Amino acid sequence: MEYLFIQRERDKAEIFKLYNEFKLLSKLDLVHRYNTTVAIGIVGAHAQGQMLVALYHAFNFAFGNSPINIEENIIISLTGKIQLNDANWIYEK
Repeated sequence: MEYLFIQRERDKAEIFKLYNEFKLLSKLDLVHRYNTTVAIGIVGAHAQGQMLVALYHAFNFAFGNSPINIEENIIISLTGKIQLNDANWIYEK
């Protein structure tokens, strides 16, 4: 699942707003939010791209890494369902 995220003028403000909301979530809630997105899949909506960028940064803030890949600041991809394992996330088997 990949999404080509073409940035728009207002993206930075919206991503920052979402990021601040995600930073308030528990680690379990972040994992649930990500897994819900994996279950739905990438639908190609620009707002979903903004949300994924914010979620990527929230995961890095909370865990130090993210199951969301962003290549060359433009290609967003999901890597599969995860679960919480102690204070970190791991891929589901």
